[in-house]
Amino acid sequence: MPERGSKEEPPSDVELDIIRSFGWSLMEVEETLYQRFLHLSAQRSLVSRVKFRKYLIEMESKGYLSPVHLQGLRGYKKLLAERDGRSLSPTAPLDEIRLALGSKKARPRFHKKKPPAIVTRDLLQMSETIGKAIQTELESWMLRETGRISKGLVHEHMKNMCHALDENEEALFEYIRTQTPGILIEVGQILKSRGPDFLLLSLRLTESSIRKYSF
Repeated sequence: MPERGSKEEPPSDVELDIIRSFGWSLMEVEETLYQRFLHLSAQRSLVSRVKFRKYLIEMESKGYLSPVHLQGLRGYKKLLAERDGRSLSPTAPLDEIRLALGSKKARPRFHKKKPPAIVTRDLLQMSETIGKAIQTELESWMLRETGRISKGLVHEHMKNMCHALDENEEALFEYIRTQTPGILIEVGQILKSRGPDFLLLSLRLTESSIRKYSF
């Protein structure tokens, strides 16, 4: 009989997707895991919450996950971090990060920039909404990691992400990977669905708003 979580009992594709849903967090609440899991692919979007919970219980019995409570909510701690000897930890290359985000293939390192979109009132409102959502995710991650939220540090991260994305997507991924890993999945999904210009506008609007009301 194989040991719990041993290499003799490799995780299934579904279990690997659940592991990837942690992003770079070691612990995450069940609701957040479920929402990230649904965004991994269209096929996963058909999995019900009841079925997802069964997957979690099976993974717990195999030793891949450990149940925890985070701020009074049920959550899980990730115990498995490898697939076929390849790490799924923060040291994974950018191409593997994109695959973990649900991309069908890795993007080329260099590509032509699209013409800038026309800035309309609707675009600004949507950008502000997305930017505030990123800020909320960042603050939630900071609270889980340190137990407190520093508005000054939130502003610093937003400003640095703007500078990184203004350089290229690689620089943004590298900054998030090393400085704010807890928001990698969310930012990656926005970048994938909306594009770099929209994300940069969202970050700049939010950074400006934080600076205006915090300093």
